Amino acid sequence: CAGALVLARVSRVVFGAWEPKTGAVGSLWDVVRDQRLSHRPHVRGGVLETQCAQLMEDFFRSRR
Repeated sequence: CAGALVLARVSRVVFGAWEPKTGAVGSLWDVVRDQRLSHRPHVRGGVLETQCAQLMEDFFRSRR
């Protein structure tokens, strides 16, 4: 998804919960801030972080 954001030249990304293990924004590889790429969107993470993290946990718990 992060690569698609860069290729589509999206100007701004806002998201709730960080994903430290597999995420590509501010985690394993910070794709959207990689200086080697020609476009870097403005990123704001952690918006309603607790609520978003809980939604993700509940969703994946129900899938197991």
